[in-house]
Amino acid sequence: MVIIMNMIIKIGKKKLRIKDCKGLSSMRGLMFNKMKNIDGALIYGNSVWMPFVKHELDLLFLDKDCKIIDIQHAFPMSLKTSSWTVYVNKKAKYCLELKSGLVNAKKGMKVIII
Repeated sequence: MVIIMNMIIKIGKKKLRIKDCKGLSSMRGLMFNKMKNIDGALIYGNSVWMPFVKHELDLLFLDKDCKIIDIQHAFPMSLKTSSWTVYVNKKAKYCLELKSGLVNAKKGMKVIII
């Protein structure tokens, strides 16, 4: 049985409901998720692949202190092999997957877990 916990985070002045993906659920992230009741997911890792993700995402790569060190825009995979991209930042400890355009985040900003 997998128990999925949600958390509230704050980026700047914006509060978001995030799926907390610990352990094996970090491999799944937002795959198969319609994102009706959440704004994104916190992945405990530094790479993201987008199979079965239906939405464009903004990926905020975070260091150990939850400070944004990189921002990448991710597109869902299609049958075109050019869409089979792995998004990576080797210096990151976490990746925050967010609905595209949800926040105006910048490198150096801190993500606060409430």
